[in-house]
Amino acid sequence: IVNMLDTLISSIIQGNFRYNLQSKNVPTVEPVNNMRKKPLVGVCSCLLGEHVRYDGEIKLDPRVKYEIGREVTFLPVCPENESGMPVPREPMDLFEVDGCIRMITLESKSDKTDIITEWMEKKLDTLSLLNLCGFVFKARSPSCALCSANVHRESGTIMDGTGLFAEALMKRFPSLPVEEEGSLQDEVQRTRFLEKVLLTCQLHDR
Repeated sequence: IVNMLDTLISSIIQGNFRYNLQSKNVPTVEPVNNMRKKPLVGVCSCLLGEHVRYDGEIKLDPRVKYEIGREVTFLPVCPENESGMPVPREPMDLFEVDGCIRMITLESKSDKTDIITEWMEKKLDTLSLLNLCGFVFKARSPSCALCSANVHRESGTIMDGTGLFAEALMKRFPSLPVEEEGSLQDEVQRTRFLEKVLLTCQLHDR
């Protein structure tokens, strides 16, 4: 028994094992290599309750922050705030102008496309250096919606479209698992998303 204890203590000191403090009885130890690494997942900052939205409101999504957050490490991103736009700020939509999609404020008609595009190029370069395994986007956002942003056509009609940052990220990382927060309210969809995220994480580790 003494020899076994000596071996165990030596292993802990050398970093080969660590305590499992979740046990209500005597703490146990487990091999470091068996501890699961949490995947890195990007998420729109507002979904975690951060004060970044255009109207200054808090839009915490408990399903995203707490249920998905148990399984992953979140990397918060807010394109509009990180590109220098204030909180609060004038609301924006996407507009078709001469066949191109532009991000324009609704009241003053100020075109913010170049500001957000310059930021996106740098941000995507930064994300390419990380082992990003997924992204959770914010519905109806002109920068982050997957398929629900308002796009004002030159004909005068409004259709659903993809936010500028969401489109750029999916083009840069076409195999990255992505979802809007709305679909993740469903348990089946959350499970499928997490399965894809974990698979992507395993591929990164190979």
